[in-house]
Amino acid sequence: MRKVYNQKATTITVDGVTMQNYAEGASVIVTYDGGEVQKTQGTDGAGVNIATNQGLTLQFSLRENSPSRSFLSSLRLRQEEGGDGVTVVVRTGVEVLHMMTDAYISRPAPLNTGDKVQGALQYTIISAEEDTSNLD
Repeated sequence: MRKVYNQKATTITVDGVTMQNYAEGASVIVTYDGGEVQKTQGTDGAGVNIATNQGLTLQFSLRENSPSRSFLSSLRLRQEEGGDGVTVVVRTGVEVLHMMTDAYISRPAPLNTGDKVQGALQYTIISAEEDTSNLD
């Protein structure tokens, strides 16, 4: 399941540092990995299978002049050299809280630029360990 949040009411904190300068008009996307249910049919009758929860995938875009870019780059390089994952906290305007532990940062997508908006880079952070609160 995918949730898209308004960036103006959302904060993302990575290893205790709040991300700055989100790309104009870009969404913050949280995707739950795993947990899907599916009906099955067999000779012994119908059944339901549920996949195990596999964590979260977080995607967000930062302006090309964001000071958070160099911070994320240093964390990613540390991870490439065998460093540990990071802790990520996503807080939305309705106080939904997603916490990712032992999360890993991918290289940013290529620079998007042009039109009437400033250039931006999309970051993806994944974790198999997550906790979500304040959801019904």
